[in-house]
Amino acid sequence: MNRRNFIGLSTLAVSSTAVRGAADEPAALTFGLITDVQYADAGPEGERHYRESIPKLKTAVGWLAERKLRFTLHLGDFIDREFKSFGDVLPLLDGLGHPVRHLLGNHDYTVADGEKCRIVTTLGMPHDYYVFRDSGVRFVMLDTNDRSVYKYPADSSSDRESESLLKDLVAKNSSAAKPWNGGISDDQLEWLERELAAADAVKERVILCGHHPLLPADGHQVWNSEAVLAVIDRHPSVAAFFNGHNHAGAEVIRNGIPYITFKSILHEPEVNAFSAIRLFADRLEIEGNGRETSRVIPLRKV
Repeated sequence: MNRRNFIGLSTLAVSSTAVRGAADEPAALTFGLITDVQYADAGPEGERHYRESIPKLKTAVGWLAERKLRFTLHLGDFIDREFKSFGDVLPLLDGLGHPVRHLLGNHDYTVADGEKCRIVTTLGMPHDYYVFRDSGVRFVMLDTNDRSVYKYPADSSSDRESESLLKDLVAKNSSAAKPWNGGISDDQLEWLERELAAADAVKERVILCGHHPLLPADGHQVWNSEAVLAVIDRHPSVAAFFNGHNHAGAEVIRNGIPYITFKSILHEPEVNAFSAIRLFADRLEIEGNGRETSRVIPLRKV
């Protein structure tokens, strides 16, 4: 990669690199991205430093607020446990000065059964899965917890159905057969098909987002990732898939589409992980901080 395309912008102790295109062409859209803050008022457990997520989130918010961003994405697991934790971290996002678009992860549901129905509205989400548009780009925010053994109250019909699905996956020796993973229902897959077909028709670029990855198949992926990938394969409008969940991060290119797992803010108390993303017609430019590396990722044509 040509070193002339990299210009350091960050004044943080943790080094960061910004990427500039030819003749400083303006990006079609610039936004922030954070995932897996996973805050809890609890001591560290191994690599997970729960209380340190608050000072690191404050640092991330301060840095992102200085950029001219349209919004910031948070890709799930905003908390680690207990509904009251939302009240500790949500006010910190006010400092961004722009909207935050949430989706939900498995740890967001580690609350009392009676509180699970309040999570979507608490985070200001219109639905468990939804679409928003900005600057001619359609963001499709998936609910990869739609079929799971943690989202629904114990012994509800949805919970029993999910338990049965997980047992089937275990019987098939699927690497995805973990109780902290989840799947996407047939109803949501049909909704996704309609959204992508509508984007195809008007040649609108789509960024898909979920908490769990579709790729790689390393034990963190969506239970029915093959079914979701089959839908994506039919639609040229899809430019990229973003997710969290695997705190180590990952990146896979499949049929010209980057499947990017962004790293968690939770680990290493002295090191952060967040990004500013610039979307161009032919590429993504990721300006990473801390554990999240900066890079340029080519995009296929819509």
